Amino acid sequence: MQERIIREITLLKNKYAGITHGENYDWVLITDYPLPEGYNRTSTKLLFLIPSAYPHTSPDCFYVEKGLRLNNGNMPSNYNEHMDVPLGGEWGYFSWHQEVWQSADQIENGDNLLTFIKSVNVRLREAD
Repeated sequence: MQERIIREITLLKNKYAGITHGENYDWVLITDYPLPEGYNRTSTKLLFLIPSAYPHTSPDCFYVEKGLRLNNGNMPSNYNEHMDVPLGGEWGYFSWHQEVWQSADQIENGDNLLTFIKSVNVRLREAD
């Protein structure tokens, strides 16, 4: 599994700068994730955990820097703050679950960490 995760992290690095990961490949941090319009900032740190059953189980939920708000000052739906994460610090947490996850033996033929981040972006574009 570790070899697969390394290859998938490489896919993320081709799309986003500033990717770091846990020593045991159990989390991934995008240090400057661009946010869609509708938020009080243009980018954020974005963190997600890789489950032990990955790739058969998708990553679930994601974290952003504390203080994320919609432009109207409201908190996004399904968002809470003061969550503990492996990196420490203060984070906000989106309780959000990908509806469909279909991994495949060949990374390119199914869902992977990059498709997960694409689905996170879809969630963030909902901006509610």
